[in-house]
Amino acid sequence: MYTILMFGTGNLSSIIENLLNDKVNILAYVDNDHNKWNSKKNDKYIISPDKIANYDYDYIIIASQFNEEIYTQLLLMNIDKRKIFQYSKFMDNYWNYCKEYINVFKSHLDGFFEVLVTGISYALFGFSEKKCIKRTLKFAFSSQDLFYDYNIIKYLIKNYKYEMSNVKAVIIGLSYYSFQYDMSLSAMKSKTVMYYEVLKDSHHFKEIQRVYEEYDINKSIGDKLLRKNKDGKYDIQDMEDEKINVFENMELIGKQQAKRDCNKNYPNTVKENVEIFEAYLNLLMDNDIKPIVVVFPATKYYTSHFSERIEQEFKNIIEKVQKKYDFQYIDYFRSSLFKDDDFKDVSHLNKTGAIKFTQILNKIINW
Repeated sequence: MYTILMFGTGNLSSIIENLLNDKVNILAYVDNDHNKWNSKKNDKYIISPDKIANYDYDYIIIASQFNEEIYTQLLLMNIDKRKIFQYSKFMDNYWNYCKEYINVFKSHLDGFFEVLVTGISYALFGFSEKKCIKRTLKFAFSSQDLFYDYNIIKYLIKNYKYEMSNVKAVIIGLSYYSFQYDMSLSAMKSKTVMYYEVLKDSHHFKEIQRVYEEYDINKSIGDKLLRKNKDGKYDIQDMEDEKINVFENMELIGKQQAKRDCNKNYPNTVKENVEIFEAYLNLLMDNDIKPIVVVFPATKYYTSHFSERIEQEFKNIIEKVQKKYDFQYIDYFRSSLFKDDDFKDVSHLNKTGAIKFTQILNKIINW
């Protein structure tokens, strides 16, 4: 039996709980939110990080989107890195979905693709390939930035000219903070290793070897803790069907998420991303591919707290670039057409919402 502490109490911790095998016993949950301390989840106490030393555990599982910050926090507490399981980082490297989707694209077993979709998680969860009237493939992944949006399509055009000759449009999914965001300089920088395998470019992140070393540790722990299916592979849960928990304080969660997402003021990053965006548009137009820029819907709990500065900066950039390049711009960020049941959290559509939005796009995109 392996004893563990689960660092994190949100949706990801619940997902991981369902993936653990029957040899794992959760001793307690750990959280940095002092409002949760001494309360319980699944009849186990939620403790503060300084109480970790009171427990005799085999491993700590990081079950939070803030993996890098928590990992650094644990190391500063002198916790052995060989006892820390970074679930999110492990899964990113265990299943390289960038490489996997490129394989799907080039195989064209059921015919060629007419539309590609790039973007961050809003596009990943907010667009339904099956409901699109054009044969579509998504290259939109969680935490992806404009640099990798552009470089994935650039890679496909360079290496798969025949397949790309059938692509007539690319949907570029953006957030209002996209120009302020560089994955390789963010807390999600370790995700660049997934793209490095294919593109051989980690942008501004220069510690690729460290990520590979961490993967070996995570793989060793994962083999002990996680359940495998009959094919000997780890189960990966589909999160698209999730719906907002109406019992949570959504106004507070929306405010906190908007604050985190808008805690950005990086003029050099903005400058570089505008250049990347223009290069991306140029690339598409040079290859007779129609660019369609889409801002996906979010809940009122999130949009009402979003930074006016970042929103206006984004809109100014779009307006300026539109004077130089011909692309369709679609913005449903504050759309009243979407209800709470259409979202998996305060800022991402669920499967129901994605179907609804894709059906809207089918009608308004100038294909």
